[in-house]
Amino acid sequence: MRTRILLFLLGLVLVPSLTYLVILFARGYRPNFANRELRPTGILVATSLPNGAQVLVNSQLKSATDTSLNLDPGTYQVEIKKQGFSPWTKTLQIEAEIVTRAAATLFPTVPSLKAITTSGASSPSLSPDGTKIVYLSQTKLYTLDLSESPLGLLNRDSKLLYELRISPGYELIWSPDSKQVLAISTPSAQLIDLNQSSAKLIASPSGLLAQWSQLRASAERQKFVTLPTRLQEILATAAADLIWSPKENRLLYTATSSAIIPDNLIRSLPGSSTQPQSRTLSAGKTYVYDVEEDRNFELTTKDLTWFSDSAHLIHTKNSQVTILEYDNTNKTVVYAGPMELDFALPYPSGKQLLILTNLNLSPTSLPNLYAV
Repeated sequence: MRTRILLFLLGLVLVPSLTYLVILFARGYRPNFANRELRPTGILVATSLPNGAQVLVNSQLKSATDTSLNLDPGTYQVEIKKQGFSPWTKTLQIEAEIVTRAAATLFPTVPSLKAITTSGASSPSLSPDGTKIVYLSQTKLYTLDLSESPLGLLNRDSKLLYELRISPGYELIWSPDSKQVLAISTPSAQLIDLNQSSAKLIASPSGLLAQWSQLRASAERQKFVTLPTRLQEILATAAADLIWSPKENRLLYTATSSAIIPDNLIRSLPGSSTQPQSRTLSAGKTYVYDVEEDRNFELTTKDLTWFSDSAHLIHTKNSQVTILEYDNTNKTVVYAGPMELDFALPYPSGKQLLILTNLNLSPTSLPNLYAV
């Protein structure tokens, strides 16, 4: 009986103690035998796309990606690299009991090209939902699906939509719902329905364009009201060229006048970005506001568009395509070579870029679409 009582009392002490120790371990506490204490640490979660990359912390190899590392609170230089890909590096602030993520997208150092069209392509135009483009091959209008098939197929064949009336200089404009395309050739236009592959003549397209413009403005207003009220007021008077990321969690914009975004517009999230931000706006500069983390980053590059993952931006100029993170880090040149119209856009999967180029040396050859 005495032994049973001792075991019972011992269990009352050990079970809560062990449970408490497990909780501390999960929160990042580790024993410091030299000082005989439990010391809080932070957790660095390192991932990469593709995976299997090396993780270096302060130039010391620690592990491969898809791993968690316990680090003492402080500032660390984290590098993620893989052979054949451009390295990723960032200075991260590790805080006690907080999970900090290092999510690296690695881009190939030697890109490969695959011809998507062979008979020429002109006036390519991306749909508002980002899943397809239309382009012209002489007077024939084609559509190309950019989305990934259930079997993982990316480079599908183009589909002939309609053969337009013989007239030069068509401008292709999408409807807001990505279901129709207006092919404008002054002074008339043809409206093509993608589902029915049919077209009707529009004598004066200005009315239809005005209606589409109102629909786009209405959709933008609905997104705008999701922002903190104070930020809405600032952007309405001191910003222009607002472009939402595909996931609508970040906003790219250009400041038109000076303003200050107040701190703590929303409650700060644990593990939020520790990269330097700029909440003081200067006219003419470009910024990204993170809606989820209430952080505002100044960009040193202009004329940007969103990459499909909402975490990167694309800059195309002088036949060179550069991709950078939304916090202005890890600028990487992913393509440099012949290009037409500096046209480059990402596939929705983020696995490829679509560019317009002419790799044929013949003076009569036409540009074509290529996947990079």
